[in-house]
Amino acid sequence: MALVFILLLALPMAAGAAKVAPVYVLHIDGQIDPAIADYISDGIDRAQDENAQAVLIIMDTPGGLLSSTQKIIKAFFAAKIPIIVYVSPSGAWAASAGAIITFASNVAAMSPGSSIGAATPVNIGSGGEAEKTDETLKRKQINYTTEYARSIAEKRGRNADWAASAVREAATLTASAALKKNVIEYVADSTPELMKKIDGRKVKTSSATVVLRTANAPLKEMPMGALDSLLHFLSNSYVTLFLTMIAMYGIIYELANPGSIFPGVLGSIAIILLLYSFSVVPVNTAGFAFIGLAILLFMIDLFAPTHGILTAGGIISLFFGLTMLFRSAEGFMVSLWVIIAVTLVTGAFFFFVISLGVKALRRPYVSGREGVVGHVGEAKTDLNPTGQIFVDGSLWTATSEEGIISRGERVYVTAMSGLKLTVRKHEGD
Repeated sequence: MALVFILLLALPMAAGAAKVAPVYVLHIDGQIDPAIADYISDGIDRAQDENAQAVLIIMDTPGGLLSSTQKIIKAFFAAKIPIIVYVSPSGAWAASAGAIITFASNVAAMSPGSSIGAATPVNIGSGGEAEKTDETLKRKQINYTTEYARSIAEKRGRNADWAASAVREAATLTASAALKKNVIEYVADSTPELMKKIDGRKVKTSSATVVLRTANAPLKEMPMGALDSLLHFLSNSYVTLFLTMIAMYGIIYELANPGSIFPGVLGSIAIILLLYSFSVVPVNTAGFAFIGLAILLFMIDLFAPTHGILTAGGIISLFFGLTMLFRSAEGFMVSLWVIIAVTLVTGAFFFFVISLGVKALRRPYVSGREGVVGHVGEAKTDLNPTGQIFVDGSLWTATSEEGIISRGERVYVTAMSGLKLTVRKHEGD
């Protein structure tokens, strides 16, 4: 009986001993920007506070901002738990800043078919373009980034010479080649496989040397919060392009049709969101000048007919503006075909939508009965029996002569008294 009692007491203790601390999973998907840096840094802090045994970062990135990269690397070096970087899935890449982040991890792994490298910095001037004239500044930046990557690789015991060549010569490697050259430690087809492979590995953190027990460790996903997700979304160059066009459409339409309200509000919101986007995405200020010129040419052509000459100039200016605006660092480029498509859509928008409203404003006003009597309009409110109709580009107060007319129905103007109209339902085409 005593033996049975002792065994029963030992069971909970054995169960507690068998419990394995979780591995927290973070994701870097897309460009590396301030939102990603905050997400990774905060995620590591939370994992430490909640006694996770390690943080796994699954990464697929074309690169990003050096300042954000440095913030992530500082969080790696200060972490008291192991940081594992896994370039995945197959076809993923750790380019530019992503390569340097991989060098900084405690454990680096890649999936078959992934790649790493091409970490040469692109010097961004005040206009957002790659500097081409100041070779001295360019050389200084490459030298700094080369030694930065080398020192990180040396600290983690990886191939420092190759890390330097990834920056200086834009060298790249496949997963298998990276394993052979001691750039990474593991190649794994999946996360579960990686967790089994690294089980038992000793890792030195900022505070101690720990042994990974990951074979049966639960994986706890830590997705980005709503705010970080929004800021990361706004940092995408294609989103920036979309917001730029919405802002331009809103400004032009509101100025062409005063009192429309909704286009103006939508354009204003887009401009506010762009303030953040342009603070993150490297852009060329010369592009702003061309886009501003395009808006000006469009607006002049609205009120001073030039047979489309200014509109054509506006479209050309818009194309050059968009091309220059997003001609920037790697990872933030917008496809030329997308820019061409956006320019053509904008041209069609201007010619076939905005011009219709302006033509109505340009019509000379005709007073008296001949002005609107006999014309067909649309009920903008229910006429029960009085309401508002839209006819000949203007809103009118009207009274139905044959009962209720519902909003949206077509009406025929039969009489005019002062500024009030009398209408009936229009049954024709």
